[in-house]
Amino acid sequence: MSPFTFLPSPLSTPLAVLLLALSYLLFVRLTRRRLYNHVHRKYAHRVADLDALTPAEAQDIMHATLLWDTPSVVFNALSFAIVRTYAIPSISRILCGTKELQSDTVSKRYMDTAIIVATCSTCPFNTKEPPSDFYAAFSGIEGTAADPRAYVAIARMNWLHEHYSISNDDYMFTLALIVFLPINWAKRFGWRALSPLEVHARYVFWRHIGELMHIRDIPGSPAEFEAWAEQYESRCMVPADTNHALAEGMLNELASALPAFARPLFKRLTICMMDERMRRAMKLPAQPRALHALVDVSAAFVRFAGRHLLPPRPYPYCVVPVKAYTGPKRDDEVARMHPLLKVTKPWYLPRATGIWRALENVTLVLGLRAADDIPGPKFDDEGYRLEELGPARWKNSGHADVMQKAGEMMGCPVQGAWARDSTKATSY
Repeated sequence: MSPFTFLPSPLSTPLAVLLLALSYLLFVRLTRRRLYNHVHRKYAHRVADLDALTPAEAQDIMHATLLWDTPSVVFNALSFAIVRTYAIPSISRILCGTKELQSDTVSKRYMDTAIIVATCSTCPFNTKEPPSDFYAAFSGIEGTAADPRAYVAIARMNWLHEHYSISNDDYMFTLALIVFLPINWAKRFGWRALSPLEVHARYVFWRHIGELMHIRDIPGSPAEFEAWAEQYESRCMVPADTNHALAEGMLNELASALPAFARPLFKRLTICMMDERMRRAMKLPAQPRALHALVDVSAAFVRFAGRHLLPPRPYPYCVVPVKAYTGPKRDDEVARMHPLLKVTKPWYLPRATGIWRALENVTLVLGLRAADDIPGPKFDDEGYRLEELGPARWKNSGHADVMQKAGEMMGCPVQGAWARDSTKATSY
């Protein structure tokens, strides 16, 4: 037999490409639901009794979609959930009154909200139960009692909210959106819908957070909670000038990260993501059917690609760092953290170093980047502390109260790197 018999010929090359493509699709098919299957095997004993789910178990289940399977869908749904609250006049009036959603501060509020929600979602809430599989694998922290971040985040949020007159119903509606909008968006944009176990886990976990926020009368099941939210929304989501002001500010801020020529289309497509009730309540213009069709076709493509073309994520999608602090210590400063994503402005991100710092300066001089795209003191480039989040005027206020309330929720004092007497360490 000739040694050249097995060399590819012009006829065999297309076949090889086809076999390679089919092998890849088979790999995606076999691995795409691997984590889903693992979680449902692990909690098969809970399927028959969903009400027995603990918040710690619910968080472990929730991490499959939050960090691995559909993280972009969940993150964007949570962002949209916050925006949807702007269509409630009683909420939009308070937000307009704070002056914190103006152009120079709105991105900070988005970032602070993302940090608080992400910290609550990823860090453990129970000091007695084992942590989630994700936390145990990636945090480098022994046990859950050593990490108080979720409690500090809740305590800081409660402290901030104490300064405003917010009704229990408005709190509960916001909580409902955080529970259910990611579920609905997973159906619309995700490669798979959430299972009944995952739906109930979201309800159990966020109900627990709602109780820590002192929200009263949370309905006793996901179905009852969703029905309550629909009734509240149909009654209270009505047009108001304050709704419109927040909507315009939100659209302008989100579009600011894009080139000027793309901003009008982006705003119109964002409006297409809203249902009619939300759009009318925000007093935004109706969009042509062609743009709605474009959004629907794009959603269908994203679903198809996620289900059939994209393999599982090799690493979790995290908004905040979960690892323990390491590195050199300085006695004169507290330890700080850097988020793992950027919103429209680089809040809490560190300045580049070395050659990257030089390249950053060159792009700034050449006009390829704006000054507001580069981390610096204006954007607190030293990092964030959970007990300092919120309006800049309150950055140095309420720390002792927040730490005390967090300790009361935990059942022990806040210690280690997250206490106010901690020392500075390398950030992430």
